[in-house]
Amino acid sequence: MTNKHSDITEMADILHQASMLYMSSNLPVDYGTGTKYTSVEVHMLKYIIDHPGKTVTELSLDWDRTKAAISQMLKRMEQKGLINWTTEAGNNKKQLYHATELGLELHKAHMDYDTKVFGQTLDYLHQTCSDKEINVCFHVLQEYTKARRKKHYQAD
Repeated sequence: MTNKHSDITEMADILHQASMLYMSSNLPVDYGTGTKYTSVEVHMLKYIIDHPGKTVTELSLDWDRTKAAISQMLKRMEQKGLINWTTEAGNNKKQLYHATELGLELHKAHMDYDTKVFGQTLDYLHQTCSDKEINVCFHVLQEYTKARRKKHYQAD
């Protein structure tokens, strides 16, 4: 086994461990509203707020999920009163998703929660990493996500 091969497999293992830790954190949380929501719900809500009027098809492509999975999530979020939809003028079949007032309230609470909780994580990282190292890490994660999506949509 070459040293490069060993380095690559170690990097893959580190990403896998980080991913597993993140995914295990998808237990419902009270973000300060008195009701528990999953991190997937609140981040989808943030995405809908940042990109109002997206369709199921667009969200499925943006989130790299099936239309059925996105539809299920949107239905749950709609039942919870976080989002609603309108139709496109002249096309009653095209549903465009938007946040409700309750969704906007949850979004604010979620931003406050992330600022506090993720801020604590950043404080911990600053004990062993510089600002530059942390910024490079997040830049690399962004580029890694783009590369994985690009590879995912290309035929081998």
